Amino acid sequence: MAQLVGYGVYIPRLRLAAAEIHAAWGRAGGRGEKAVVPPDEDPLTMGVKAAQAALAQAGVEGQQLNTVLAASTSTGYAEGALAAPLAYHLGAEGDVLVGDFGLSARSATAAIRAAMNALISGRGEYGLVVAAEKLIAEPGSSYELSYAGGAGALLFASQGQGGFAEIVGFAAHTSGFVGRSRREGRFHGLVDERFVMQQFLAHTQGAVERLLDTTGITREEVTHIVVQAPEGRWAARALKKLGIPPERLASTFPQVGYAGSASLLIDLAWALERSNPGDLIVAVSFGPGGSDALAVRVTKPPPGADVEAQLQRRERVSYPVYLRYLGLLGGERR
Repeated sequence: MAQLVGYGVYIPRLRLAAAEIHAAWGRAGGRGEKAVVPPDEDPLTMGVKAAQAALAQAGVEGQQLNTVLAASTSTGYAEGALAAPLAYHLGAEGDVLVGDFGLSARSATAAIRAAMNALISGRGEYGLVVAAEKLIAEPGSSYELSYAGGAGALLFASQGQGGFAEIVGFAAHTSGFVGRSRREGRFHGLVDERFVMQQFLAHTQGAVERLLDTTGITREEVTHIVVQAPEGRWAARALKKLGIPPERLASTFPQVGYAGSASLLIDLAWALERSNPGDLIVAVSFGPGGSDALAVRVTKPPPGADVEAQLQRRERVSYPVYLRYLGLLGGERR
């Protein structure tokens, strides 16, 4: 298996409290907050920052990258690449394999598996996976409470490159389930969220149980678990079905919200930051098409990162400012 040699995240410092969103629409309650992407940032700029952090952590130069893969459902383009300009900004040009993964929040795990396969097949020494999102919800909708932005990056290397962790298993639970979907340039339409939650539970449970069965890993061995959930309480329900104690959940949802494909890498980085040698992390994605689950074994003390520092570094924004920053004052973006 490929070695994990670096990780990085970028969490926008601007935060909007859920209580303020509720108050703007005459509703009571609301807990937590979400990260707001300022108008001068997008998935590319955030992805570059997360990738730079991962490279710096590992002491690797951009020119050493052989593979750069990007995952996002919110690049803003019907046709256009994220991976190639990201690689260019990092200094990786020429004979560099680039690829874009999208159309599902599950795409981050698809990119991870592709990067691992490239390294295992002999495609150079270093492979980078970046997931970056700027999710925008219709004002007043339930999605507005959680849709957020951010980026995460994982840097993999071929065997013998001195990694601090390795992926020791991978499993999938694929189906034709669609769930939340949207047309290009439109907001998400209304769906039966109870049905989506049922499918979320079935797919995440199926992927994790298959991972445990194929690797021989027991539930007791799992130190941290990352569950990419579009709603805050869904992850707790998934853990209950899996029989894994809730205190093992590694989630930045209360501070960041839901950042689509990037949420998986942000939460995985947070779990790594708090891990010790011998710890085992399970991460499971979810999006249209199903779920993937992967197991990460920490072999050496992970290098220091600033995930917790970014979670604590925040600046409050008001609801009107949030609307202005995301270009929502004039109605739906077309």
